[in-house]
Amino acid sequence: MRKPWKSVVAPVVVGVAFAIPAFAQGKGGKPGVDHTAPQAAPIQLGTSGGNATNIANGYCSSGTLGALLQDSSVPTPRYYILSNAHVLAHDIASSTGDPDTADIGNDVTQPGLVDTGCGFYPDLWVADLASLSSLRSADPFSNVDAAVAEAVPGMVSADGAILEIGPISSIPNAAAPGQGVKKSGRTTGLTKSQVDSINATVTVQYDDEPHGKAFTRTFTGQVLVRNRGSKFLNAGDSGSLMVANVAANARPIGLLFAGSSLIAVANPVQDVLAYLNDSSTIVNNATKPLSFVGSAVGSAQIDSGLATAIAAQKANAAALERVPGSVGHAVGIENGRAFIKVLVDRVTLEALRSVPDQVDGVRVALEAVGRVVAF
Repeated sequence: MRKPWKSVVAPVVVGVAFAIPAFAQGKGGKPGVDHTAPQAAPIQLGTSGGNATNIANGYCSSGTLGALLQDSSVPTPRYYILSNAHVLAHDIASSTGDPDTADIGNDVTQPGLVDTGCGFYPDLWVADLASLSSLRSADPFSNVDAAVAEAVPGMVSADGAILEIGPISSIPNAAAPGQGVKKSGRTTGLTKSQVDSINATVTVQYDDEPHGKAFTRTFTGQVLVRNRGSKFLNAGDSGSLMVANVAANARPIGLLFAGSSLIAVANPVQDVLAYLNDSSTIVNNATKPLSFVGSAVGSAQIDSGLATAIAAQKANAAALERVPGSVGHAVGIENGRAFIKVLVDRVTLEALRSVPDQVDGVRVALEAVGRVVAF
């Protein structure tokens, strides 16, 4: 039985025809824009990609090559593709059938293995893995699902353009409930939604290699986005960069990595950059700091007046997590007032009886979000 990890996974088939669905149009995207197809160099991002060695237990997997980072502190800038750790460095387990694990220097391809019938073609090589997985046991407190691969010169558009979005701003922006956002990803293409809540603590389910053993990781300070029917984010969209829903020079907001059929989860981009710019993260002699490739265009950080609710959430985190079935908690806004959400897989009578009406004067409510898994 397949483990319930949600990134696009396909079985390896040898000697027979192997068909994987191609998406000729992302939902809400332009007709004819195929986010799963090979691109001529230099490629744009928001496209299928992944580690060329990501095959284990008879399966391969792929995700989305999300955005372009640069190290401009050297005479000739170095460029890095940003995506999730579970896309670029998914394999963190050495098993009997697959003794190798993701390692520095692994080839990263566009498109990913799922979209090439699990076959590796050298002409699709666009980058080399430059950081180990933030999910490995040796790095248990990273609080992000992020990795980078150093772009092969000439293989990635130097302006950092993302399919159907174009070049972005280099200035990150914090998320706020109700904020309009968009992303460009492998499976659903260009999609738009709204931030649901912020400062989320959420437990996410993974596997340690394609079709491997399940494990969970709990993240704090995350951004939740409305995802009813998986119309904003679905399997294979992991690694997409979430940006502000504006026409040009969109500001980076979050790195999408997980979700359910009701919500999507993103690491705040400030946390991603802080993790990647730690002196020990990138081990191929990159200097710091890394920043988004884009124009220096942005707006002031949105002030949602949520400080009181966040303070109450933090002070009462242990009690919120004791609610039966809790998979986390977050802060949102309803009718102009901030409140705390206790996130549950499904609402049960036991949970309803256990959840407090308020903590420290801030209203508390249950919200069913389903099982949250890495997409």
